[in-house]
Amino acid sequence: MTPPDPRRVPIEAIREAARRAVSELSLRAVARAIPMSPMGLQHFINGTSPYRSTLRKLTAWYVNRGASRGEFSEDTVLAALAILLDGLPDEQQPTARAELLDRIAALYEGAGTEVPAWLKRLRRDD
Repeated sequence: MTPPDPRRVPIEAIREAARRAVSELSLRAVARAIPMSPMGLQHFINGTSPYRSTLRKLTAWYVNRGASRGEFSEDTVLAALAILLDGLPDEQQPTARAELLDRIAALYEGAGTEVPAWLKRLRRDD
């Protein structure tokens, strides 16, 4: 299995969030929330690359966890974009992601508000 493109899924940020969640709750409670097996979660936390279906679950959990806590970061946006673009072929996702980011920036500009710094960085990095 090829490693995920870090511009698509912020896997290290998800891994760190899982570590923090396990330290706050328990391995079993976090695994149940994702949902995945406790051993699978432990392996992920320890650095293994998850299967694609498991990565989807981890990504959705990461976005939901951040939203419920009021946390917002570039990594959260990248994870949310990965969820939105998940059904597209891998080779089409970079273009689709760039188009979405451009459209979001155009909405800010059209509203006469400043484009957020995170959006500028993501568009530049994409």
